[in-house]
Amino acid sequence: MSYLEIKNQKTYYNDVDLEKLIKKEQTPIKLVFLDIIENQIKKLKKSFSKAITKNKYKNSFVYLNASKANYASEIVFTATKFSDGAETSSYFDLEMTSHLINNFKKLSGKTIFCNGFKPQNYCDKIVDLHNHNTKIVDIIDSLSELDYLLSKNYNSPLEIGVRVNLEGLYGQHNDHDRFGISKNELKIFQQKLKNQNKLVLTTLHFHQRGMTFDEQKFYENIEKISKNYVELKKEFKSLKNLDIGGGAPWSYDDEIDYDSWADKLIKTFKDIFSKNKIDEPNILMENGKYTTKDCMINLYSVVGVKKTDPKFLWYILDTSLMLAIPEYFMCGEPMKIVPINNLNSKMIKTRLAGITCDCDDVFCGEKGYMLMPEILDKKQYVAILGTGSYQESLTSHKAIRHCLVPSEKRIITFLKNGKRHFVVSEEFDTPEDMFKLLRLNKTYLKQFEI
Repeated sequence: MSYLEIKNQKTYYNDVDLEKLIKKEQTPIKLVFLDIIENQIKKLKKSFSKAITKNKYKNSFVYLNASKANYASEIVFTATKFSDGAETSSYFDLEMTSHLINNFKKLSGKTIFCNGFKPQNYCDKIVDLHNHNTKIVDIIDSLSELDYLLSKNYNSPLEIGVRVNLEGLYGQHNDHDRFGISKNELKIFQQKLKNQNKLVLTTLHFHQRGMTFDEQKFYENIEKISKNYVELKKEFKSLKNLDIGGGAPWSYDDEIDYDSWADKLIKTFKDIFSKNKIDEPNILMENGKYTTKDCMINLYSVVGVKKTDPKFLWYILDTSLMLAIPEYFMCGEPMKIVPINNLNSKMIKTRLAGITCDCDDVFCGEKGYMLMPEILDKKQYVAILGTGSYQESLTSHKAIRHCLVPSEKRIITFLKNGKRHFVVSEEFDTPEDMFKLLRLNKTYLKQFEI
């Protein structure tokens, strides 16, 4: 992890002394670095700028913030500010994103690309925003969505895209997922777009996952979608954007050379479109995990030690691991947990456990154990890295949680005029906070008396 450093036997993350922060604020903590979001986005845009110049590519790289990775307002605001546009996945997502873009000067004028399956309220919001001059592109996910949009009235033609359904995207099973329009439906889609003036096709979209990067399959899919673009461009001259969804590789262990990755990708596109003698499209990407994953870490204390197995010790943390890293439990996503202090102590085999009553609330590491410092009457702190994408969305932040485990104190940190600032945005939950969420009061419960 490029943001993690050990200096003088102290653990730093993005130049913040983690033990010092814990001693001041206590655990459990969620620490959010807004400047990491800025750095991640600028780093990838710079890599693609170099690749476009080197390969004399005749169009642009467009970076979209995929807000679904983390819906915290300060994260969405920061990521959208440094992105070229925004990507949404639901009606409420669009409500939030359009509110930000239309109410904050630093975000104004950015284009919103709307993905996902769209119930009527989602479609209606897209039409309304377009008719009120918000820059918006609807990525069609079904023929019924297309029919509904064709039935509406517009002040000017609405830009649309089409998501195509490809077989065997890597990171999934070797079959079709539920998203997008099939090969046969695409022919119907093209026919319906002819001889009408309400919608204009500008974007071809498919989704390429970025975790567990498989270079061979990645480029197989690039070849597939590029052929689709070439064929569609022959009929629709308005087509100008190729959106490959996610796809930026991310690793919790190894450093990735993004300059080389961007260079190879742009060279591949250059070769394909030159060979087919068509204009090179803008390349759009929506890398939610890449943007936000490293921006947040969780900090916890070991609050107890147990020995029920002769092979290792249990270190009990002041959290629920099932709540802290749900992607690990749901999808087997790799997570990195590191000791913060006592780095000179003897390292012993441990397993980490949450404070809940659930036997599955454990983290054993890839080897079936974690090497952690032997405590010997000292306090021990640990950090879970890379919790900035999806973890909070999957565990209902500030809601009723497993075994009534309270939410962490949330601290936002950012750089302003070269100085690091810390803002405690949420304090520790209290029993009263829980009671309010549970509606634990006489007025509410009295109606259920029998």
